[in-house]
Amino acid sequence: RLEDRPAGTLWNLEDPAVMLKEMAEKAAKDKEAQIGKLEKQLVARIKELEKVKNSMVLPKDLFRTDEFKEWDETGVPTTMANGDSVSGGQLKKKKKAIAKQEKTYKDLMEKSGNDPQGLLDSTQKEVDGIKKKLDNLSL
Repeated sequence: RLEDRPAGTLWNLEDPAVMLKEMAEKAAKDKEAQIGKLEKQLVARIKELEKVKNSMVLPKDLFRTDEFKEWDETGVPTTMANGDSVSGGQLKKKKKAIAKQEKTYKDLMEKSGNDPQGLLDSTQKEVDGIKKKLDNLSL
């Protein structure tokens, strides 16, 4: 082992077992840091993937569920499945949610160049790649 001193460099004899142990500890620490970094990337990419999936829903189809029976031309539900009309407060909330979804959908189309499926596929590949790297490091 080399030691730098004001008078010059000095060679110190060390036990090889101690040096090997230090090298193994450093490698384990580096591997752990790399795994932590990859896990953070994975969480971020999974969030991005979910955001893309949620953004792909057409605004007019946002509330096309079994919970409602009738909708207006913009997709706002007007009648509940049991036949009751949707209350004014709920109607306002649904319109607001559709407006938000329209903005999100428009942003997705701009971001993906009108190819949201391509963006979804590429994000999924990134997630799969990070998972593969994590599996390789964990072994």
